[in-house]
Amino acid sequence: MERLIDIFCHAIRITDPLSVKIAVGVIGGGLPLILIVAALTRLGELVARQRETTVPNTPARSKGKASRRSRSAQR
Repeated sequence: MERLIDIFCHAIRITDPLSVKIAVGVIGGGLPLILIVAALTRLGELVARQRETTVPNTPARSKGKASRRSRSAQR
């Protein structure tokens, strides 16, 4: 991790201590957050794909159910 921070600081040409602390925060907090979000997105896609394959196709509910009721219930 320290080597990654050194490479990052060298790449954006920062040398002062405050900027190095900010870089540590970006690498230490930002990268794991990005990885977690990417993993949760992939997991959501996987769950959606599994749900599509396991749930049978059900026909959409029709609005004709009211006509099946008795005449007294419709009034």
